[in-house]
Amino acid sequence: MEKIAVITIDTYSAKLIIAGSEKPETFSLLDSEVEHVNLGLEQEDYFLKKPQIDECIRVLKDFRRICEMHGVKKNIALANFDDEMKPKNLYSFFDEVHSTCGFKFVALTPEEQNNYIYSGIINTYDLPKGLISCITANSLHLIEYNRRNVVNSVKMSFGPVTLLKMYPIATLGAEKAFAKIEKYVETQLSDAPWVGEVDPEFAFIGSGLYYTDLAKMTRKFAKYPLDRDDQYMLSADDAAKIYAQLKAMDISSGKKLKGIEENRADVFVASIAIICGVFKASKRDKVTIASRGLIEGAILSEFVPTTSEKPISDVVGFGLANNTVMLDELEKTHSDNVYNLSMLLFKQLRVLHKLPRGYVKILRIASVLHDVGKRVNYLNYAKYSYDVVLGLDVFGADHRELILAAFVTSLVGGGDIAVEKWVRYKDILTEEDLDAVKKLGVIVSLAENFDRTKNGIVVDINCDILGDSVIMKTVATGEAEYLIRKALDCGKEFEKNFHKKLEIL
Repeated sequence: MEKIAVITIDTYSAKLIIAGSEKPETFSLLDSEVEHVNLGLEQEDYFLKKPQIDECIRVLKDFRRICEMHGVKKNIALANFDDEMKPKNLYSFFDEVHSTCGFKFVALTPEEQNNYIYSGIINTYDLPKGLISCITANSLHLIEYNRRNVVNSVKMSFGPVTLLKMYPIATLGAEKAFAKIEKYVETQLSDAPWVGEVDPEFAFIGSGLYYTDLAKMTRKFAKYPLDRDDQYMLSADDAAKIYAQLKAMDISSGKKLKGIEENRADVFVASIAIICGVFKASKRDKVTIASRGLIEGAILSEFVPTTSEKPISDVVGFGLANNTVMLDELEKTHSDNVYNLSMLLFKQLRVLHKLPRGYVKILRIASVLHDVGKRVNYLNYAKYSYDVVLGLDVFGADHRELILAAFVTSLVGGGDIAVEKWVRYKDILTEEDLDAVKKLGVIVSLAENFDRTKNGIVVDINCDILGDSVIMKTVATGEAEYLIRKALDCGKEFEKNFHKKLEIL
């Protein structure tokens, strides 16, 4: 496996991500570490002091040890500083880091930062048109894109930490400080009028720690059934309610909030002030939470270099490839066969199942990952497939699609839908979804049995609907009697859900 490390530093944090690639144009995350550093500047001279440099180098030496443990041979070291906050001795600091830790840092321009953020989003979410908002401690990035091309972008030199330094709670009091913060954010956003003119149909995407922290808190209050921040749909009303509640509390700089990554309550609340400001300026009422961004953009630049010129067109396919890369050749071929046969059956049976096109993505995910539970335990693997699919990071799949795909896999091989599990997601799923899952489960089960020998003998299926029967005529490259017999095991479930008897020739 080829491995790389991406190391980023900014004024207050150092981050390490280690990623690996088993095959060309795939990657998976292997390890991560985040440490607090203090690379802030004194206004008098704008120089990093020796204690600051020594502490950061200590952290980076620890990162080097982790890289060595993983056998990493290559690293990408990126520094994110605002121009007005860039230390005068930054490059001598880089030289010292290189000589002591082996990391050769480059300082990213605002345009380069926006490009990495955009790449990390456009290549891992199935959202071809959108407005991205990414908040860091000292900056706000806004990127509009359409048809996979950047239309507008800006980096604003303020973040929650910056704002709290400008309007300290200890001096002004919380009420007055946050009133000034809100006004400042509104004024700054008015300098980018295009933000309010982005097509309302475009996706609104919130990237970065502060958006995922707010999602964690919102999910907890709402008792949201899926433990996943990525792709969570956060409403402007929920953000405003949490903001109002938290800023009324005692949020001194030393106070911490349980369950979120940002360990300072005042910084977290200031970040929500920015989020609410972006909601207002962009005239949006919901945002899709994205856990990926700049670092994933850097990883893609190494493992999928074509993304620097042209984004990945099939994001879901890319996500599925990343989740099946560990399969041996036999299992990968079988996965592809089941997917192809499932799609064929979906088309052939369209007049019976009458499912809209939106379910095709769900069928695709479920058919490719239909037996992923075998990684846990071969016996009763459909049960484990459900749990595994829910835990996978499938690029391009939202929460509803992932949940439905998990339920479809639970039906493969004679499994069933646990009522208590379905009820758990009653606020996300519909009765139409239940009917669709049952039909898709039959389709994937048929496809699985048509390739029971995993050698692709059945290459085509023609379905004729005659009276109360469906006659499937198989086209095979070899003896298919056993496969036909196995597929007929799905006869009862087929008749139950499609209301036709199944015959296979």
